Amino acid sequence: MKPLLDIVPVGLFAVLLIVVVVLAIIGIGWKTFSVGVINGFERVIDTGAPFVKDLTQGAKEIVSDPDLVITN
Repeated sequence: MKPLLDIVPVGLFAVLLIVVVVLAIIGIGWKTFSVGVINGFERVIDTGAPFVKDLTQGAKEIVSDPDLVITN
């Protein structure tokens, strides 16, 4: 079993991150927050590395045609 001190910093970081996100949503409104997140995601895809673009394109193809999913 891990000591409590190894677990607390990660849990504390997660709680602080959740609090910051909730306060941001309350402060600027849900719609503004969600639009900002979506625009930021699109900006990362547009200016990202070719690997990110290829990965995104593959995900779009799988979503549009579920028959492409390989199952065992």
